[in-house]
Amino acid sequence: MSLALSIRLPVLAGAALMTMLAVTPASAYAVICKSGRYDIDSRDEAQLRIAFGTSYCTIRRFSYRSDAENFSRNNNMRPGGSCSCR
Repeated sequence: MSLALSIRLPVLAGAALMTMLAVTPASAYAVICKSGRYDIDSRDEAQLRIAFGTSYCTIRRFSYRSDAENFSRNNNMRPGGSCSCR
């Protein structure tokens, strides 16, 4: 193995790992209905499932918290308001 290749491989592997671990902004915030109340949460689906079991449902996901807040406000889904996952 050449010196250049032996240096590049760890760098490329590290870059690939960082890409996989990076939080994607496309799913950073969600408007959810949990235990009969609207909320905005930053956890992913697996974390929500662990925290709330089947007592929640995801309404929509957003890249930014302000987008989630605007959506909930514009659609009468203010955090704390009553909701149903039916």
